[in-house]
Amino acid sequence: MKNLIFVVFLLLFTQSAVARSMSERVSKIEASWVNTTEEKPSDERKNIFLSLVNDISDVVTSFPGQAEPLILKSTILLTMAKDASIFVALGLVNQAKVLLDKAIEIDPEAREGSALVTMGVIYYKTPGWPIAFGDDKEAEGYLLQALEVNPNGVSSNYYYAAFLLNQGDKTQAAGYLTKAVNAKLDPTSISFKIKQQQQEQAKLALANLS
Repeated sequence: MKNLIFVVFLLLFTQSAVARSMSERVSKIEASWVNTTEEKPSDERKNIFLSLVNDISDVVTSFPGQAEPLILKSTILLTMAKDASIFVALGLVNQAKVLLDKAIEIDPEAREGSALVTMGVIYYKTPGWPIAFGDDKEAEGYLLQALEVNPNGVSSNYYYAAFLLNQGDKTQAAGYLTKAVNAKLDPTSISFKIKQQQQEQAKLALANLS
């Protein structure tokens, strides 16, 4: 019996240590991505992002059953797409979509449903067939799932509001913008500044509707 308890304890400790190791690596790479995104000009970012993609790819390989590294890798690829030509950007978006599909399959609630939010955004911002896979119906489906996971989050509310505005639904969008503006932020989070920016964008969009 004592041996069984020891084995169970050892397994739990090992799982905890592995999760902690993954989290620390993801957090370090994410911090570098945030710093690069906010402080480096576009012509200096490419090589840094490529290095970060290699770093997070190693984490993805080391932790194949975890959603977080997949989500961060997709985020870096999508950031790279902003500075790329249309052809290259579409390739990066497609790569990101594959990663997000895997992340959602593993754990749709990881990172407060951020994979669902991102998938929704790329579905309505990406051109439709025959150029790419853009689809407003799919976009809304993912964004509504994200709201189910995180009904009071900044990102989930702001991006669904942005989708509604894109559809011309200003009345319904106003309610989600208000929730995004009133959402509580964690100042210790690595993504604090990014969520602050989303909140400011929500405030501006709400003011424009008034």
